[in-house]
Amino acid sequence: MKLIGSISLRMIVLFLLWSLPAIFYVGVGLVAIHRLGWWHWIVWTLPPIWVSAWLIGRVWPPTKLKNTYEGKPLTAPSFWTPRDAAAIEIIEDFRSSVDDVNATTIGDVDRYLGDARKLAERLAKHYHADESDDLIHPLTFVELLAVIHLAAEDLEEWVLGNVPGADVATVGQIRMVPSVVNAIDIAQKVAYVASAILNPAKLAAYPLWRKSGRVTVELQNELIRKFYQRFLRQLGFYLIEMYSGRLQGGSKRYRDQFGTMTAAVQAAGGNAQVIDELQDMPTTIAVMGQVKAGKSSLINALIADNQATTSVLPETREVKRYQYKLPESSNSITLLDTPGYDEADVTKSQRKEIETAVIEADIVLLVLAANVTARQADKHLVEELKKIYAKKSELRPPTILAVVTHIDLLRPVREWTPPYDWRTPHSLKEESIAASVQYMQEIFGGSIAGYACVYTGDTHPQDSSVVDELVPLLVEHLDHGHAAAILKAFYKQLSKERFQKLSRQVLGLLKTILR
Repeated sequence: MKLIGSISLRMIVLFLLWSLPAIFYVGVGLVAIHRLGWWHWIVWTLPPIWVSAWLIGRVWPPTKLKNTYEGKPLTAPSFWTPRDAAAIEIIEDFRSSVDDVNATTIGDVDRYLGDARKLAERLAKHYHADESDDLIHPLTFVELLAVIHLAAEDLEEWVLGNVPGADVATVGQIRMVPSVVNAIDIAQKVAYVASAILNPAKLAAYPLWRKSGRVTVELQNELIRKFYQRFLRQLGFYLIEMYSGRLQGGSKRYRDQFGTMTAAVQAAGGNAQVIDELQDMPTTIAVMGQVKAGKSSLINALIADNQATTSVLPETREVKRYQYKLPESSNSITLLDTPGYDEADVTKSQRKEIETAVIEADIVLLVLAANVTARQADKHLVEELKKIYAKKSELRPPTILAVVTHIDLLRPVREWTPPYDWRTPHSLKEESIAASVQYMQEIFGGSIAGYACVYTGDTHPQDSSVVDELVPLLVEHLDHGHAAAILKAFYKQLSKERFQKLSRQVLGLLKTILR
């Protein structure tokens, strides 16, 4: 088929067929207006409209590139680590300071490559601040290819769903858009001057007409800016995934492991239904606390079986494992009962066993006796937990939830008429519980994600505070803990597969040499 310029004859025929009805109705309208002699009245309605458009354009400035974010700013999926979440600020700062784009520059490939390189360099310095100036040095070929593939795949999906004609317009046709826009602009000028022959007064309103005509150009540029912001957003997201190490297994492995999980977590918005949507991966909850804080009693209250020990955690002697299922959920949970510690001393063996449990834990239940004020050992444990995961920055630290026990021993001691609403206290007992929680909040600050006040004694066996207080708190944070579990499992499996793959490659090389 012959081409006119780089536009096919088919496209021209289709364009004419689509536009002929509009041209016909405009022509009929002009003839009718001319015969009725309404030119004089209709022409004078145009300047007020143009003046209004010009004034609105001055008072309401066009959207700048930094304000054209695609939806909300980039947010961290639940499996991202604190280091990953901190990288979001780098991406958002880059998106707000990048040079503007328009119909001419949007087709410049060098612009995409240049901005991608700048953003990658900023993120590389965030993740590898101690490395050499060679920012690509820590990356593998698979990671580089995966980030390109994933970002391009997402952008392709967005373009197909939001850009009309993107699946039929060729690159040559898109490159002609600026020249087509200029041709249309020239045609509009000629038509305006020609119509001024019938009414010379229109020439005086020509500047206003030109100003009002910029509205279509601004609309076009705004759509272009949104597209480019979408590109930077997706690129930044997968650059974080690359520098975090989650693309080491390639793009397909990443999609299989994290694609469904990310969508489920974000769609759930913290809803407990995400438990059933995620992969069948057990979540490990470590129960820690001082001696006689009520750890074992808490576990017994959860599992309702004093003899439910299933095994001992490997590489430990004292960390006992229990199996637990949340009510109305099939999600598998492992509870770890760790050795108790006290203010006086923590033995070397206890510290090692606690550290092993912390590394395995996706959620930590820090059991705090309400009638004990000495909190230095508990505070030290939280600080040690942060240090452990600071060395394992590729993993998501476990969520720490505080379980306040022995609330029956708070004033008034002889009173026990649960339930107690300590969040909005009205009685002396509720005020005492609230004061105890407030004291702990002052000590631990933002390290504790949530508090549950429960009774774990034997005097009141029918008490349901563990189920009423702790279970909802676990459900609220289980999606984050489950994401941490999947992230750990991903790296373990990746290391195992890498060893197996390397073994196969070595064997293949030896066979080739022997041949």
